[in-house]
Amino acid sequence: MVKSVIAQYDSTTIKSASYNYEHKTMLVQFGHATYLYRGVTKEDFFAFNNADSQGRALNEIIKPKYEFEKIHTAEILEPAGGKL
Repeated sequence: MVKSVIAQYDSTTIKSASYNYEHKTMLVQFGHATYLYRGVTKEDFFAFNNADSQGRALNEIIKPKYEFEKIHTAEILEPAGGKL
């Protein structure tokens, strides 16, 4: 069973994104920061991941529906409570 997926993009804005199926979390890595989105459905992640423009998809599909927070690399490696 696949628990998570990581995708890298040929984009000037978004470097990569990862999705955790169990926790419904999505990490989006920009050149300057990383953001964590919570409660993202797999359907919305697939729509984002398969879009012609991830930047546009982020603004149209993900941002309007899901809360997010800017996180630091240390938080990704050792999140509070041990879960993403």
